[in-house]
Amino acid sequence: MSEPAERSSPWWYRRRGTLIGAIYGAGFLFGYSSLQGPPPQPAAVAWGLALGGWAGVTILAWLGVALVLVAWLWRAAGTAYLRREVVFSADALQDRLVVAGPFRYVRNPLYLGNVFLALGVGLYAPPLGFAIIVAGNVAIVAFLAREEAHQMALRYGATFDAYRRAVPAFVPRLRPATVPGSAAATPSLRSALLGEAGVLLTAIALVPIAVFGSAGVVAFWILGAIALMTAYALNGWLHARKAGTAPRT
Repeated sequence: MSEPAERSSPWWYRRRGTLIGAIYGAGFLFGYSSLQGPPPQPAAVAWGLALGGWAGVTILAWLGVALVLVAWLWRAAGTAYLRREVVFSADALQDRLVVAGPFRYVRNPLYLGNVFLALGVGLYAPPLGFAIIVAGNVAIVAFLAREEAHQMALRYGATFDAYRRAVPAFVPRLRPATVPGSAAATPSLRSALLGEAGVLLTAIALVPIAVFGSAGVVAFWILGAIALMTAYALNGWLHARKAGTAPRT
């Protein structure tokens, strides 16, 4: 029996980066839009003051940083085993079924990281923005994971069904699973660090706000710009390096 032919993923999958960015943009734009009354406060401030005064604000601000760091750990672990070129490929690649590292605990460690990222960054948007960012990311992650699961099921059949039964989609199991017929993988620290540098830099960029409050906003935007430029520079360098390397057979 011949293997199922690979097909291009739907447009919304191929444009997932743009859609996710639009969700964050909408969260901050609509969250901070105020036609009347005082400007909205970040969720960390509004909820922190309600829970425990400025001590509550400090706790929630640092919670946001911690959640982004957790997001980075999950995404870095997943990228280390899948490799950066697979993670950021336009189409849902199905060349192998990897059940190693974090994939032995949860089927979608990178998308789980996306949810933690939304929770952490969302705390720095107003409550309405928090709701938009978190709900939007949860929704798109569910669609993306379903598309990938569909492709893997077509290609790997019973092996993927066994994996799906053994490993939850988003809530990690306590013990690592073993699925016969799945591919082994060796983690690449380089791929993890380069591929997920932007998430780590996001956590670093949030620190000045957690420390200095509104006075740290300028530092946040400066570090955010540095993070963005670094991510683009790394992406360009990796593509140039890949273009100059003969393909492996």
